[in-house]
Amino acid sequence: MPRLVLSPMPQPTDGGVCVGTLDGEPCVFHGRTATAGGREYEMKVISVDILEAVDVAAKAVFGPEWVQALALVTSLNPRTCQRDRIGRYGLPAPILRALGEAAAFQWPRALGDVMLATSRLAKAAAGHGGRKAPPGGSVIPPDFDVTSQMGETVERGMRLVAWLAQERSGHRAPALDDDA
Repeated sequence: MPRLVLSPMPQPTDGGVCVGTLDGEPCVFHGRTATAGGREYEMKVISVDILEAVDVAAKAVFGPEWVQALALVTSLNPRTCQRDRIGRYGLPAPILRALGEAAAFQWPRALGDVMLATSRLAKAAAGHGGRKAPPGGSVIPPDFDVTSQMGETVERGMRLVAWLAQERSGHRAPALDDDA
C-alpha cells in the first residue's frame, strides 16, 4: 500500500493544504514541508511517495499518459510534470490536493477530460491559444469564465457523438464468408 494517498480532506484553518494521508495520518503541507502524525517531512524526503501517489491519481483522472495533461491543466512546464522530476522534487500541494479530489470523483476520467477542455477554452479565451506560460506564470487568468463556451462545446460534442452512434449503427461492415 502506498504511504501517501491523495484524497479529499477537510482543510486546516492555518493556511496549510491537506492533500490526503501519509501512513494513514492526515498529510498537511505548509510550503514544501509536510506534517503527518506529528512528524515533519521535507518534500524532497517524501518525493518518491509523492510520485507514487500522483501516478495513481493522475492515471485515474487523465489516463496512463498523464504528464502532458497535468502540465496543461496546471499551467506548469511539462518538464516539471515528468515522473523523474516529481520523484526528485515533488509538486506543489494545491496540485496534489486537486489530483486527490479529481481522482475521488464518481467519474474521474470524464472529470479529467472536462478539466482539459476547460484549460484549453480558458487559454483560447485569454488569447493565448497554444502558447506556453511565462516562467512562473500561467496563461490562464485566475478569474476566467468560459461558461458559455463550455456549454456550447459540450452541446456540440453531445450532438456529434449521438450522430456518430446513429451513423455507425447504419454502416456495419458486411460479414465475410468465413464469419457466417
